[in-house]
Amino acid sequence: KVEWKTSRLGDHVLINARNIDKTYPHIEVEYLDTGSITRGHIQSLQHFQLADAPSRARRIVQDNDIVLSMVRPIQRHYGFIKNIKPNTVASTGFLVLTCKDTIDPYYLYSFLTQDALTEYLETIAASSTSTYPAFTPDVVENLTINLPPLPEQRAIAKILSNLDEKIELNRRMNETL
Repeated sequence: KVEWKTSRLGDHVLINARNIDKTYPHIEVEYLDTGSITRGHIQSLQHFQLADAPSRARRIVQDNDIVLSMVRPIQRHYGFIKNIKPNTVASTGFLVLTCKDTIDPYYLYSFLTQDALTEYLETIAASSTSTYPAFTPDVVENLTINLPPLPEQRAIAKILSNLDEKIELNRRMNETL
């Protein structure tokens, strides 16, 4: 029997690894603001010429990244990025987590979006000295996570992903009706 291992989350992810710089190839961006995504559902993306984009539109996102708002975590502005255009950028109000090959991205997303963890992050945010409840990247980086072997993570993630897809399909059907 293979044991699960407890480790520091920062050992398995890159946080805010890609930001717009002088080499950024796109002149137009699709912008994901913290208020535009809730519980994994993107309500809308804003479109800007790069020169006209908000100053916070700087985090480059790619498929399988996780975005997690550092501001007011209780509002659950987080999501799993999939089927995104290459010119999509997120607000600097997000942590953008990119998984290393030691952790399944959807397994991590499921871990990070548990109610108990959201409430923990809210507690940390509420005690911050900033003008609004927020936490810093090191809080997530220093979280501990129990990790089964990668094949087990993938199996768990597949089940959770399938359930989330069914929930999203039902939500869209209800919206249509």
